[in-house]
Amino acid sequence: MEVISLLSLIFVITLGVFTKKNIGIISLAVAIVLGLMSGISSKDVVAGFPTSLFLNLFGMFFFFAIAQNNGSLELLSKKLFAIFGRYAALYPLMVFLVSALITVVDPGGLTGYVVLPTITMGVGYQMGYNPIMIGVLTIFGANATLMTQVGVFGNTANLIIANAGHPNYATQILLNGTIMFFIAGILSYIGFRGWKRNQHADGALSLESNAGPIDLPIFNGKQKLTLLMLVLMILAIMFLKTHAGLTALVFSIILLLGKAADEKDAFLGVPWETIFLCIGIGNLLSVIDTLGGLTLLASLLSSISTQWTLAPLLGITSSIMSFFSLAIAGPIPTLIPTVESLNELNGNRFMNIELISTVINGGFTAAISPLSLGGAMVLAAYGTLFKPSAEERTKVFSKLFLVAIVISIIAGILANTGIYRIVAGL
Repeated sequence: MEVISLLSLIFVITLGVFTKKNIGIISLAVAIVLGLMSGISSKDVVAGFPTSLFLNLFGMFFFFAIAQNNGSLELLSKKLFAIFGRYAALYPLMVFLVSALITVVDPGGLTGYVVLPTITMGVGYQMGYNPIMIGVLTIFGANATLMTQVGVFGNTANLIIANAGHPNYATQILLNGTIMFFIAGILSYIGFRGWKRNQHADGALSLESNAGPIDLPIFNGKQKLTLLMLVLMILAIMFLKTHAGLTALVFSIILLLGKAADEKDAFLGVPWETIFLCIGIGNLLSVIDTLGGLTLLASLLSSISTQWTLAPLLGITSSIMSFFSLAIAGPIPTLIPTVESLNELNGNRFMNIELISTVINGGFTAAISPLSLGGAMVLAAYGTLFKPSAEERTKVFSKLFLVAIVISIIAGILANTGIYRIVAGL
């Protein structure tokens, strides 16, 4: 059953990609079927349902759906860029840093991916920068701090790591992510020749009139309350060590009682497809692990890896898987449990945190691909701002895809340099 269970994961991903159906929902269905085939009771299959993960995802996304609904985070982002806009020569660096900062205070990661690209690319274009480069830096800035332990992605990854028997690596993972995507940002700046101003992606772009500078309003009462609750929520999770998802729900209730947003709109703003993608894959992986599928995967990877190819193999495999699924739902829960045994089979050349960081960073490098959320939002922002022709849009698509491939390869080999070992003692 080990082979069948592992093949079921490939089947689920392939079916989801080609039918464009939610992989998580398919995973839940396959989990129960796989359980029946192998003699695992339905009760045991349900016991493998990632309840804590579900609460984390729903609670955090629900809170940030409220924040998105009343415009507090979007206005905060615009005000920050209005402040930094005067430093045109340093704008690419400002984009990266502010995107990283916004992601720290928006642990749901939605603002950095969904809201910022249109803002940063529009302002950057007016300053003479290549809007594609600015969009890439926006996503990489968000990725640099996406693994904050008070955020939905960082909290979820830490839960997966803990379940695999590893100690708390939250700080090291965050710092290694920052290192990786800062390097990615520098390479992107060089690749796009970012020091050359007054250049544009296609030389003949025109900014739509509705994308120009706007007069920013002051924060209203609902937005001030939302930002206050955001700060208090982050402090509670960090210092009181409360459950992230349930803590977010507590502050969400306060916001709803304070009429900071409409409850119905908040529920509609929750990305249910993403939630079910994560928990569905998680439930299926629980069954696969019980049947020995993940042990088999570790053996297969070990048979084709050496001390020098193990880290690149894990990183690139994680990146490839992330082209077709969320990193937090596909490669991270699939590959993290194999790290310790793979390391042992290859002579323990690496510290486990190095390989874990390789898997996580490799997974999120694919975020700039137009097939993933980050790249798709950059492409959408480009379309909104410049109304490109079909040919121009295809060129942008290709450039984003190329960036994703190049950075994924670099992320895969970076662990061999020992750079992820620097923060191991923290």
